[in-house]
Amino acid sequence: MRLDIRSALRKIGINTLDTLFPIGCLGCGVPREYLCQTCLNVFPRRLRQRCPTCLKATTPRGEICFACSGKNFLDGLFAASLYRSPLVSASIHTYKYRFIQAFAKPLGTWLAGRVTEIGLPLPDVCIPVPLHPRRLRFRGFNQSELLAHTLADTLAPGLALPVRTDILRRTRYTRPQMKTHTRAERLGNLAGAFALVAANTPLIRDKSIWLIDDVATTGTTLEECARILKQSGAKSVFGIVLAR
Repeated sequence: MRLDIRSALRKIGINTLDTLFPIGCLGCGVPREYLCQTCLNVFPRRLRQRCPTCLKATTPRGEICFACSGKNFLDGLFAASLYRSPLVSASIHTYKYRFIQAFAKPLGTWLAGRVTEIGLPLPDVCIPVPLHPRRLRFRGFNQSELLAHTLADTLAPGLALPVRTDILRRTRYTRPQMKTHTRAERLGNLAGAFALVAANTPLIRDKSIWLIDDVATTGTTLEECARILKQSGAKSVFGIVLAR
């Protein structure tokens, strides 16, 4: 079902669902938590970050390597974990496709911890990768936006690190990038898929930006968003994802 039934019914005062559909940790089954701290503590960390352009050179925080500098628009891509981990992939899949928004808090808090570990300087603004309105209506929320808010609130409590959802918009409905097979297919799938909200261009001019998404497969989506932002005056664009 496409809604978190538990949350929806609680809003109208129904509190018996904990008995009918008890919450249990996805990893170990401990009650009353979707992801317990013990399981989060064993989430696999991606220890080697690679240049997002050549995917060969190892860089400390996923920055673009010297040889690839200037070839693309994305300045770096930090992936906190590995999507091939069964617990990580199951967590993200449950979050997105079973429509359980509550996963945003444990996943976003864990991501914030990883960003803190690598010492990445805070940006001027965070921008979640937008969903097409059709997919947003179906899912009921943008998983990247909820991750971005948790990340910003955890990294900069009380400092109001802005999360802007009025900068980029998705203009074309596309297939998920995971369902494409070649670079040409991936690029064609995203051609013209994003646009800048022109009235808000001054908000990114000369700014450092984090692009937030849940998963990066090839990085093509982030690169396309970075292209639009850089061509509109952004100083730097760095991708931050939960897993790759």
